[in-house]
Amino acid sequence: APARARVPFPISRHSPFRDGYDIASERVALRDLADADDFDQAMLDPRFPRLEELQRRESLLRQASTQHRLRGGANPELTDSEAGRLQGQLGQLTDEDDDTMALHTRDAARLFMGRAASPEQGGYSQSGAKKVGAALRTIWYLSGNDNPYADLVLIEASQRIVEQVQALEASIAEMTAQLDALKRRGLSFSVLRADPPVNTTLGFRSPYGYSVVHLVSTFDYHVRLVRTLVRKDLMSDREGDAALHTRAKACRAIFERVVRYQNSLMHAGLRPLSRADWLPTADEAARKRVQAAFGLFGEVPREVLNGKLAPRHSRRRVDLSDEELRLLNAVPLTGADEAFEAAAARLVG
Repeated sequence: APARARVPFPISRHSPFRDGYDIASERVALRDLADADDFDQAMLDPRFPRLEELQRRESLLRQASTQHRLRGGANPELTDSEAGRLQGQLGQLTDEDDDTMALHTRDAARLFMGRAASPEQGGYSQSGAKKVGAALRTIWYLSGNDNPYADLVLIEASQRIVEQVQALEASIAEMTAQLDALKRRGLSFSVLRADPPVNTTLGFRSPYGYSVVHLVSTFDYHVRLVRTLVRKDLMSDREGDAALHTRAKACRAIFERVVRYQNSLMHAGLRPLSRADWLPTADEAARKRVQAAFGLFGEVPREVLNGKLAPRHSRRRVDLSDEELRLLNAVPLTGADEAFEAAAARLVG
């Protein structure tokens, strides 16, 4: 077969080909020829050899992309079979063993379990750590829909949990310092513990579940120290009860807020909410979702809406274009008008 005649072509340093063939610019330059309905007439165009070269290059690029995908992007030093085995047969990462938490106090156990309302007497229920971990996992998954309010809830929940852990740790440090001071004088008081403690399996499927049990475990040790100081006459009964009530109430407030937000975000009327709903191209249903979300949660901060401030862990994988980012930095944050409360009532009321 005769050698293929070399067709002159533009080059680019961003080309996927070794010879620098600029496939992107050729696609633009030859678009009219490639889209022509009359093939016979197109063949008479002096650019037709360039179109043939473009089609050949596109075929080569598709083949190379397919090969790259099948090999998982492996270096050429690996054979196809080696690369395919590593790409296709390697299992998911799993825990080597069950994650567990040892609890010593009924206070912490109740915080972990929660409390359901009595079927006979009714009353209020309390959300436990297990329920809150599941709620945060749901919101975490919802962040994958590019929902800025899901991001906002995750940011706030993480911050409140960290602040509460820090407050507990500060209190723990103070009580530990009291015991250490007595030890230097010759009095060695041991910290109360359960005999035996209860080990509970965790099994959370999101990072946020583990942040919640970190709070519960810290609260558990805080309770042990308070009970120790009361038992050793370093704190009165009233002081001890007040300290435990204050910390437990603060933890439960975090839990209930998360569950309340999760219930609202998962309502059918708000579940499709995404950053695209703020853009001028959004339809009427999208604008109503924004109005309803504002009525329920308040204004979404600009830095959360544009993605500058993100949760510690997020499933969001959306990259905003420059134009979308410009629009999100310019649109009203609330999307509100005089009827936003009515819109919220229609969607989630």
